[in-house]
Amino acid sequence: MRVRQATLDDLDVLVRHRRGMFEDMGGHPARDLDAADPVYRRWARARLTSGSLVAFVAEEKGRALGSGCVWVQPVQPRPGRADATRAYLLSMFTERDARGRGVATAIVKKAMAWSKKEGFPRLVLHASRMGEPVYAKLGFRAGREMYYEF
Repeated sequence: MRVRQATLDDLDVLVRHRRGMFEDMGGHPARDLDAADPVYRRWARARLTSGSLVAFVAEEKGRALGSGCVWVQPVQPRPGRADATRAYLLSMFTERDARGRGVATAIVKKAMAWSKKEGFPRLVLHASRMGEPVYAKLGFRAGREMYYEF
């Protein structure tokens, strides 16, 4: 297995994997996922083109086993942090038949190395229950986020 940086040629895989991630998490009807796919495709294409989204694909014998992305996300500066962007890990997915083989770990390690090389002081994410053990094993610490729905 090798993990490589994705290109626009991988957009179909990235969209399919993001959908698979949401299917695994549950709670989204198929019609919502169907509507989300083209929106994510446009969003990802624009950011891959601009360089504000970097994606990684784990593959073996030409088959994509998993993928994940780092979004260079705009944020507001605050005390102790003058930077206006952060590295945000998203859209992590591993094909069902490839799970338990270290695919997600390899992708996250690649994303961590890229983020460090680019000078980001941290890599941020929101973990699913399935992903939490992968991230914890690599040293990620739990945080919290609150929200209000209208």
